[in-house]
Amino acid sequence: MKYPIVKPFLPSIDAYKAQIDGIFERCWLTNNGQCLQEFERQLASYFGVKHLLLVANGTLALQVAFAALNIKGKAITTPFTFAATASALKFACVEPEFVDIDPETYNLDLNKATAEQLSEASAIVGVHVFGNPCDVEVIDRKAKEYDLKVIYDAAHAFASNISGNTVLEHGDVATLSLHATKLFHSVEGGAIIFKHESDYLKAKQLINFGFNSDFYPELVGINAKMSEMHAAMGLCLLEYLPFITRKRCELIGHYQKCLSRPLNQGLLSFQTWHSKGNNNGAYMPVVLKSEQQLLQVQAKLLEQGIQTRRYFYPSLSTVPAYGMQGSTPHGNELSLRILCLPMFTDLTLEGVEQICSSLISALESSC
Repeated sequence: MKYPIVKPFLPSIDAYKAQIDGIFERCWLTNNGQCLQEFERQLASYFGVKHLLLVANGTLALQVAFAALNIKGKAITTPFTFAATASALKFACVEPEFVDIDPETYNLDLNKATAEQLSEASAIVGVHVFGNPCDVEVIDRKAKEYDLKVIYDAAHAFASNISGNTVLEHGDVATLSLHATKLFHSVEGGAIIFKHESDYLKAKQLINFGFNSDFYPELVGINAKMSEMHAAMGLCLLEYLPFITRKRCELIGHYQKCLSRPLNQGLLSFQTWHSKGNNNGAYMPVVLKSEQQLLQVQAKLLEQGIQTRRYFYPSLSTVPAYGMQGSTPHGNELSLRILCLPMFTDLTLEGVEQICSSLISALESSC
């Protein structure tokens, strides 16, 4: 594949090997080892947050967050997200109550939630879609009015800010994915950021089988710990963060410049970003005129070695396994017409130009 949809960014093999050598010398592979502790400390410092907990992956981050906050019954969430958001709720025996999105920002539009939906829920699970911050002010206001917990699935929101501050400071909990496909990764991994220390301390027990300091299983827990090998990768990549974020923002800007003509012609549209934030370069989605056109364009790009992805498809409110609760016409429609283009740190500006040229040709021939 000439241009894969994603390509993990890797540190130098020598730097990673140095970390692995240290792990071998200590013979401490997991269970809160030295690399894990240092990675946790440095990430918390990077974000400027107090209560950050590393876990094995982003889905477990959600599951632990729901358990730590004791979420029960129903939770309001978006249909336009990755399957993990709804799956984690169902796994926790919480019913997703889908509320429609803003068709411009792609995020949950809580103004569309009914009083009945809000009064029956125990939590709001917002998603910063493609790293674009939710309308946190509206969500916070509704949460206070109806006494709801707020959990943000911030899987895409590494390096996303509102007015210069990390989006992770919003909500009772925010969760990150550190999967290899993400802007920043630890091969597999996740993180949970808590507003309240009591929830953080409870979660620390939950991820280690519920054991307290006396190794008594005080809570019903799970094994969600991150290993030393994964923490070592995260540590190695931290020094590259300024380069990664700068490069990906440059790529987004170049994509938007190269696609300005089809944008002005109405052949495609872009996501509208939060007015007080900047695009973090996590993804490059475009919305086409129809699903039929999307399928034609996707096939033509693939013939030229350009991989794209229907992300997110299908709309989760249409999936029987997730309960199909709620009316979400905007989310359903968007899921049929959205296509993510290749986005990875090693992509070149020339590569962006080739991808855009191929996309424009495919669009024009499909009209």
